[in-house]
Amino acid sequence: MAGIILALWASLVSAELAKMPVGNLSCFYCFKVKRATQCLPIACHASERVCISHEVVLYAKPKVKVLISKKCATRCPNSNSLFEWSPVFRMKGKIIRQCCSRNLCNMAPTSQEGLWALPGGLLLPVGLGLLRILM
Repeated sequence: MAGIILALWASLVSAELAKMPVGNLSCFYCFKVKRATQCLPIACHASERVCISHEVVLYAKPKVKVLISKKCATRCPNSNSLFEWSPVFRMKGKIIRQCCSRNLCNMAPTSQEGLWALPGGLLLPVGLGLLRILM
């Protein structure tokens, strides 16, 4: 039993260490894609210190259209923001901008994907909770 617990703990720690920065910042990059999973990691230029994520969501019953863009940037254009509007009757729109400064931090789940969209995003807290219960 102790071997299983140790293996679980080691895999959780290594998964978190893989997210830590080495050299330049890395961010996910994509432009007007439908799913965050279509965004790929890239190494940012030395002058780029933040990762930005933009999500445009258009609701026209019963359809929803999502366009996602992610990139590296030298600074945040504004702080995190949410802007909602109604461009035409029976249609609503929403723009969500998020800015962060850790490696690959702009892969946050979109409004359409939910909590489980971020691979490993809940792995460490859940694993540590299990480890605490088993001890």
